[in-house]
Amino acid sequence: MKNLVVVLSVLFLVTIVNQELSAQKREHRQGKDFRMDMKERLNLTDEQENKIESLRLSHEEAMIKLSADLELKELEIRKIRSSDKLSRDEMIRITKEISTIKNEIALARVNHQMDVYDNLDVNQKKIWMETKDKIGHMKNRMKHNMRDRQERVD
Repeated sequence: MKNLVVVLSVLFLVTIVNQELSAQKREHRQGKDFRMDMKERLNLTDEQENKIESLRLSHEEAMIKLSADLELKELEIRKIRSSDKLSRDEMIRITKEISTIKNEIALARVNHQMDVYDNLDVNQKKIWMETKDKIGHMKNRMKHNMRDRQERVD
């Protein structure tokens, strides 16, 4: 029985990881297309393009580090769950650390967006905001559609 639980757990994790990798590839491709489209819409100067690219690379480096930290903490919590001695204090400590990292990621994203925004002129800021509003509406629709599909499955 214990072997069955282990096998099912491994299969579940493999499925989740595979789905996550596929989603990341799609997001990366969409992100590239979005950046190119946004660059054309904003009609950035060379100086703006260089500054924004520098900001993007710095942000990407920070995100890689934070994502790695997050993955390590999630691995740590999985190790604790699979051990014979499940400790409430350890679970709470690591869960708090995971929450802290997720908050750092969210703040870094907002700061990056604001750094880019601060490098735009008045007309570019207007285009930026209009585009962000459209994207926000699309994301909300996608979330609602996913919830509807999930409720039908449940």
